Amino acid sequence: MLGMVVACVLLFFSFQYHQKDYLCALVNWFVCDTDAPDDDTGLWEVRLECDSFRQPVVDVIHMDTIVQGAHLLPIYGTSCVPERFSHFKALDAYKSFFVNHYIDHHAHELIS
Repeated sequence: MLGMVVACVLLFFSFQYHQKDYLCALVNWFVCDTDAPDDDTGLWEVRLECDSFRQPVVDVIHMDTIVQGAHLLPIYGTSCVPERFSHFKALDAYKSFFVNHYIDHHAHELIS
């Protein structure tokens, strides 16, 4: 994705050390399995990065390293989405996502 990496922000926080404020975010990382976008959609496919115990990789990053929000589209597969499915469960319910660079001009310029 042209040097870009996708993360899901779990928490924004700050701390002070030697009278300097540090603005940070606690994130889960997403990884690409391929070196090119999907042939059919032109979108990059990402999945949640997990450690050897199948737990999501958690990291603390500085706010200055965040460029822009990402729009993730679930890759639904062949089964139907249940009628009472709640949108806020999508990151846990789906295994992989497309990074939608068509969402706005800035996203398109950054990752296409």
